[in-house]
Parts: sequence; structure tokens; C-alpha cells
Amino acid sequence: MKEFLDWSINYLSEAGIDSPRMEAEVLFAGALNLCREEIYLRPDRILTDFEKTILRNFLARRVLREPVAHILERKEFWSLDFKITPDVLIPRPETETLVEILLSLNVKNTIELSSRLLEIGTGSGAIAVVAALEIPNCRVTATDQFLEALNVARLNAERHSVTDKINFVQSDIFSEIPTELYDCIVSNPPYIRTSCLNDLMPDVIDFEPQSALDGGYDGLDFYKQIIPEALNYLKKGGAIVFEIGEKQAEDVTSLFYGASDYEEIKVTKDYSGYDRIVSARKK
Repeated sequence: MKEFLDWSINYLSEAGIDSPRMEAEVLFAGALNLCREEIYLRPDRILTDFEKTILRNFLARRVLREPVAHILERKEFWSLDFKITPDVLIPRPETETLVEILLSLNVKNTIELSSRLLEIGTGSGAIAVVAALEIPNCRVTATDQFLEALNVARLNAERHSVTDKINFVQSDIFSEIPTELYDCIVSNPPYIRTSCLNDLMPDVIDFEPQSALDGGYDGLDFYKQIIPEALNYLKKGGAIVFEIGEKQAEDVTSLFYGASDYEEIKVTKDYSGYDRIVSARKK
């Protein structure tokens, strides 16, 4: 196995893939149903022809810049395994910062209290699932405009046994949501400027849904729609939490101040030091 792994690392490296060793290990582990450590614990294992065929297929797809999460049909987020298809955005590590802020805003919730959370644009359902698992007595309404994405999110809710805590609704932002009051609204909306989409890596722009990336002319389309209307859906003192692009903090906080009925407006950096989360509360 070691010889084939070394060849794979070199193959990915020559194709210009970043971190070729790590990616080869991840693809090996996925194809052989091993953890990455086992690859080196069993270097003399003889690969079958079938296993070699699978691995060559995986490597060929990666060289064409297909994301590893699409090849393996899964991605780890919050130390949980999520099913991924080309219909949803692949969860990113920086979005875990969004989850951390979301949970910190709900720490006052106790087992005796219920918490109602609305997620706009659930995609794979990763945020909704983590919220349902981590927040006591949390009831989540998770929306997405696209039925294909909701189907993936439902599968992930089933995978993590939280289907009884999440209501999935096909809705374009608030269009199909009854006017009810929520303790918290959370969203990781599309925030890439339309003019910048072609600057994204081929792994992203050629394979992930453009609808989950395109934030309009200035990247702010969804914030402009959600921030003022969210006031109709938040309880007094209710929180709203957004992921943002690394240069959008000033613009998004200005939208909150412009809506006038928000307070405790705060920007949080991700672990790479970039402005990543904007949160606020309804007065």
C-alpha cells in the first residue's frame, strides 16, 4: 500500500494539487474505509485490483479539481460526518465559528426552557443539525429555496437522529415562513460578489452550486433582505447571527445600524483572524 500511496502523492503533486499528501491520505482512507492513521499502521497491506481501480478513479477526479467532499460524498463538520452532494455548499471550517457564536448566544437556555431557531439557507443542514444536538430543547425551522438541498439536509438530520427537532421548509428567505417569533435566526448566505465568482478556485466555481455563492453585485443582497425583515420574526431580545465575507463587516454592521431596532451589534473573527461573524439582538 505504501508504494501506491507514494505514487498517488506524486500524481497529485504533479497535477498542482495543494497538500497532496493530506489529500491522498484522505482519499485512501475513504476508499478503503480506514482512518488515516491506519494507512501507516498497515503499510504492507496488499491492495486488491478493485481497490486500486477505486483509488485511481478518485485520484483522476481530484486532478480534474472535483472536491474531495464530492468524491467521498461526505464532509466532517463539528466532528460529525455529513452527507454531501453537488446540490449543497460544502461546509467550511470557518463556519464552525458561526456555530460557536450561535451556541454562546443560547447558553442561558436551560433544560426547562424551549428555544426556537430559524435557519435561512440550510444547505447540507450542518448548522441546523448541530444546533438541534447542542442546544437543549431546541426546535429548528430550517429553510432552503431548493428542494434538492432540503433532501440532503433531511438525510443528515436522519443520520444524526434529530429529525424530530427540525422542521424543513422550502422557502425563498421568508416567503413561506409563517410570521412566528423565534429566539434566534442564523444564516450563512451567499456573499460572493457576482463579478468575483470567476476568481474562485475551480474546485469551487466549477462544482459547487452558484446559488450558494452569488451574493449579487456587492455581495450583500441577502443581508439587505434578511436584516430588516427578520425583525418581524424575532422575539424582543432575540439574536441574529450571520457568516460574512472577510471584508464585509463594515457593510453588514451598517445594515444593522440602519435598521435601527438592533443592539449589541458585534463582529467576531474566525481562527484565521478574518472578520467572519456578525451578530446582533432585537431591542
